[in-house]
Amino acid sequence: MAKILIVDDQPHFRRVLRLVLGVKGYDVREAASAADAMGQIRTERPDLILVDWLMPDVDGIRLCRAIRNTSDVPIIMVTSKPDGRSQALAAGADDYIAKPFGNDDLLAHIESALTR
Repeated sequence: MAKILIVDDQPHFRRVLRLVLGVKGYDVREAASAADAMGQIRTERPDLILVDWLMPDVDGIRLCRAIRNTSDVPIIMVTSKPDGRSQALAAGADDYIAKPFGNDDLLAHIESALTR
């Protein structure tokens, strides 16, 4: 099954996503910061990355741009910012989903991104 990297500074949110995605058979990795995420992208080679926009060190927009400089891995911006879709897509995200969302919605976005 596909390897998914969750990049979010909130441990609770990462834990919930890990459970939801793990039940579906995904190999889930976590990063609490942009620096950790970039290291894992180089070593783990994820098939898809879920990126939170609002993080304390480097925001998700800057992280998307940094990822795009080195990889074409699908990126889904997962955020509480309901009005940032165009910015996220312009920064290199392939998709955008605003919190709160249902598990089925997230899984549909993930499946769509992985089959492109």
